[in-house]
Amino acid sequence: MVRRSPAALLLVAAIVGYVVWQRPEEPVPPPAPPKPVVLEYADGSRLWSSIDGYPQPTVAKRVLAELSEVSVPYNSLTPRGGVVRTTIDAKAQTTAAAVLGRLLAPKRGLDGSYPPERADAGMTAIDPVSGGVRVYLPGFGAEDLAGGTAQEVTPGLFGPFAGVRDVAKERMTALDVTAAYATLGAAGIERKPHLVSTVTGADGSMRYQAQDTAKPVIGEHVVDRITASLKEDAVCNGVPCVPYAAPWMVGYTPQLAVTVYVKKADVADAGLPRVIWQEFLAELAG
Repeated sequence: MVRRSPAALLLVAAIVGYVVWQRPEEPVPPPAPPKPVVLEYADGSRLWSSIDGYPQPTVAKRVLAELSEVSVPYNSLTPRGGVVRTTIDAKAQTTAAAVLGRLLAPKRGLDGSYPPERADAGMTAIDPVSGGVRVYLPGFGAEDLAGGTAQEVTPGLFGPFAGVRDVAKERMTALDVTAAYATLGAAGIERKPHLVSTVTGADGSMRYQAQDTAKPVIGEHVVDRITASLKEDAVCNGVPCVPYAAPWMVGYTPQLAVTVYVKKADVADAGLPRVIWQEFLAELAG
């Protein structure tokens, strides 16, 4: 049996220790990427995700702002992710965008620039039964013509409410106008318009669910009288509407209230809000 001196044993131990010390450490795995916050259309299809980055579409900004109003702020979802199901109808939103794009898309001049005073438009649509916003189109420019900037209300826009209920203000957004007429579409039941339906965490836990805010404000027999009167104009094609309040156009059914607002339209464009409104309803039905 070979006997080793204590010095030799110390030397071996030192060599082994050195080798172990030189061994590279196991690489630390990178942290898991944060789960995204996803905004969905009402049917569950994708509207926007936090991984899309900036700039955010105006409709996404509006939804994220509403999250704070319902006490589920966006930054409370970003650490672990979440899903926000909106009330926006994918088909209606796409149809509205196509109509506005066809009738109002800015056309470049010969020098390649857009005319500074070109017409622009916003469109909103609300489900009278729930108050859910089905269409939210802000227009082509930087100004949010759907629900961001209040515009001057034309005399006659709220004529059907005369003697019934004071809903008109000097300036209103298209969303406000649509909400007022959605009350008629709901047989006199007022509901607060909203874009957020549900919010769930990444683990599937329910963080928020919109509640019905139904409030009777107009008698049903009064609504029936107003609706019958508004249907009489041939321009409305059997849908109760207010066609002579340019640059506004608004109408409603029990399923949908729709408002169009056209900004910077000249005299020749006086009928443009009505044309946009009519074509939207026709294409949505088709």
